[in-house]
Amino acid sequence: MELRASSGARSLGLKLILVGGIAFLLWIPAMMVYALIWERSTRADEVKSEIYQLMGGRQTISGPIILAPGVIDTGKTDMNGAAITHATVIAFTPQALNIDAAIDTSVRRRSIYEATIFDADIVMKGRFGALKAPRPAEGALSIDWDQAVLAVKFASNNSLKGVRENLQLKLNGRAARTGFEPGFDTLRELSEGHSSISFYAAGVSTALPIDNPQNGFSFELSLPLSGGGALYFAPVGEETSVSIVADWPDPSFQGAYLPSTRKITSEGFSADWRIPYLARGLPRSFIAEGNLNILNQGKVFGVEFIAMASPYQSVNRALKYALMFLGIVFLTFFLFEATMGARAHPAQYILLGATQVIFYLLVLAFSEHIGFGPAFAITAGATVLLTGYYAATVFHSLVRGLIAFTAFSGAYGLIYLLMKSEDYALLIGSVTAFGAIALTMFITRNLDWYGARIKE
Repeated sequence: MELRASSGARSLGLKLILVGGIAFLLWIPAMMVYALIWERSTRADEVKSEIYQLMGGRQTISGPIILAPGVIDTGKTDMNGAAITHATVIAFTPQALNIDAAIDTSVRRRSIYEATIFDADIVMKGRFGALKAPRPAEGALSIDWDQAVLAVKFASNNSLKGVRENLQLKLNGRAARTGFEPGFDTLRELSEGHSSISFYAAGVSTALPIDNPQNGFSFELSLPLSGGGALYFAPVGEETSVSIVADWPDPSFQGAYLPSTRKITSEGFSADWRIPYLARGLPRSFIAEGNLNILNQGKVFGVEFIAMASPYQSVNRALKYALMFLGIVFLTFFLFEATMGARAHPAQYILLGATQVIFYLLVLAFSEHIGFGPAFAITAGATVLLTGYYAATVFHSLVRGLIAFTAFSGAYGLIYLLMKSEDYALLIGSVTAFGAIALTMFITRNLDWYGARIKE
């Protein structure tokens, strides 16, 4: 059968170019939706951070360690013949450290935003061996063992908000009589002639006078701690073992070390770390020189309690392929024109494309309130019904409307896969684009792009 275009009809080639231009122009407002997603996700992150800070923030635990003030005699004298000395702080790490953390998580809401917080019952057990002081670069070091403290370093002063109860300490199996204090300024006013340094770090400490540094001792420290978003540890022990059990089903293990074993279920997860002495990159003792950053710089590890069902990530992933799906919808209408003798005005293409752009906006708006799955089902169903009905009206055919409904249903099914898929989004998108072009080339292989259809 031979079909010919009317004398006043535009060539199909020019019509396809026009439709492609309309799709590209409509891609611009789609990118404005992308900017809106960035603004909303930024606000969500700010609210999460505010909630985290109220609970103590993202917690990083470095310790326990022993800190003791010391004096370095440089062996030099000043102009008056007095010895030149300066004060310092010496840090000693445990010979063995085993940490067990049992974590209960919960979700706090502020307006439409959510944040994951946790209550952790942390028990740190281990042993300090003989305490051997490091050798200074020059001069001789003397340590005031009577002023030593047992300390646990936190990420910041705000982290102390997360301490739910008093810390309980046992030494050699017996409860310690002294209590913990915030911070650990281990320096006291030294005798005249010694220079001093300012030393302060966020954390808690308790007095731990040492009679004989050659005698080791065991310890057990219970730390009830709350926080938000993440919990990290520093491998301060010569041999460090950490075990975490939590009721959160979507952990993200981060930091310098990955767990040696882990188990993740829909009910929660468990993970274990083993860090030997050589892997931790930290000496047994060191001169702190006013700070303890050496404990956790590039060495911490732990878990982040991420929310997998983030509407912003899902919609953002699909928007990367917005131009492609606009093209698929327009190609469906164009193929009706090319193969069935129907006609659609460019204004009708614009209305059809605007519907697809608003679809992303609706998914974002609804998902913030009812979740991504229900939001997508509602908005995709409404959009597919609308476009199917519109196709039936434009082309004056119920059959063509049903064909459009089926095609658009398949397209939105692919959009859903892209929104939910993280590892295969690029593969799905590229295969879909190739398939759409291949189908169009096959259907239009015998078209006269200058205006008339040729005989098959």
